[in-house]
Amino acid sequence: MTTVIEARNLAKSFGRVRALDGLSFSVKEGEILALLGPTGAGKTTTMRCLAGLEKPDSGEIVLDGVDVTGESARARDVAVVFEGFNLLPTLSVRDNVAFPLRSPVYRESEDLIASRVSTAAADLKISHLLDRRIDQLSGGEKQRVAIARALVRRPRAFLLDEPLSALDLKLREALQAELKEVHEKFGATVLYASHDFPSTAELADRIALIEDGRILQIGRLPELIADPHWLSVGLLIGSPSLAQFSAGAAGGEVTIDDTNCVFSAASLDLSPSVSGAVRIGIWPEDVVLLSEARSGTLSGIVWATDFRGADQAIEVRVGSHRLRKAVPRDILLREGETVHLFLPPESCFTFAPETGRRLDTRTKRSADAQSAEAH
Repeated sequence: MTTVIEARNLAKSFGRVRALDGLSFSVKEGEILALLGPTGAGKTTTMRCLAGLEKPDSGEIVLDGVDVTGESARARDVAVVFEGFNLLPTLSVRDNVAFPLRSPVYRESEDLIASRVSTAAADLKISHLLDRRIDQLSGGEKQRVAIARALVRRPRAFLLDEPLSALDLKLREALQAELKEVHEKFGATVLYASHDFPSTAELADRIALIEDGRILQIGRLPELIADPHWLSVGLLIGSPSLAQFSAGAAGGEVTIDDTNCVFSAASLDLSPSVSGAVRIGIWPEDVVLLSEARSGTLSGIVWATDFRGADQAIEVRVGSHRLRKAVPRDILLREGETVHLFLPPESCFTFAPETGRRLDTRTKRSADAQSAEAH
């Protein structure tokens, strides 16, 4: 499969702040690659460098096999949609969508412009808005206009930087579905930056997890769930995200702090020579709820419940540890109730607390077996 976008060892600093620190990834033709990370991770700086709006201090940006690191934004066949819309308030919706096709770089005939605008408006369901002013639009309508303006030029790749984060949940879900439909219709190559896991899981073919200007891991969501290389990977994905417990390793055993829960190092695929503080991570769906305490189980208090429609999320506190887990609606748990948890050792991961790096040597769980857990 052809590689459309490559970022090679990009570095970028703003004063003393290191925004990008050796960042590398590639986007294949026709795929949606999501750049998922918290605020300040380097997502927007990455997008601006790829678009030609910022110049990296070092590294290379390659589009379709051509090094464009020193090229201007106008020389790069990419379209960018930022969170802030960047619409022109003095122009109508129609003229905002048409604006790229009337620029000196992409000058097209008015007949072609009218046809492209009509098609993009229909795809984004804004045909009825074309003659309105920008200040007459809602936030969701403005975002649709911004995406239609990017789509109308049919660029080589789209760079979407937090395009849905300013929208409420219902609008965000509706626009996610429309973006997916547009992508399937045109087979566009998309780099989608977000801090929001649910929208990323819905849209992306692969996910690149970014933290402190570095890529931690890239893969399909089931692959990341099956084999998180870093503790931060487990905290960035999942709904709820990876549960973690502080523990201590000594003499071939691992004990969760402030509990009687003890694992053999062998059951965790952990070298018996590992000693000192460690962190145990486990996906909440792998934690087993029990009605009564058994040897090696954890006892905790239901701290909060949150009904989410199809299921409910409960927060359980085990001493200083916290765990969020989705459970069926028909399991009746009240705040303050005691519950008992079993952590299957074959489902646990072990991490170094200082670096967050995985310590166990467990053979990957089957990614295909995780597909049903991906969302």
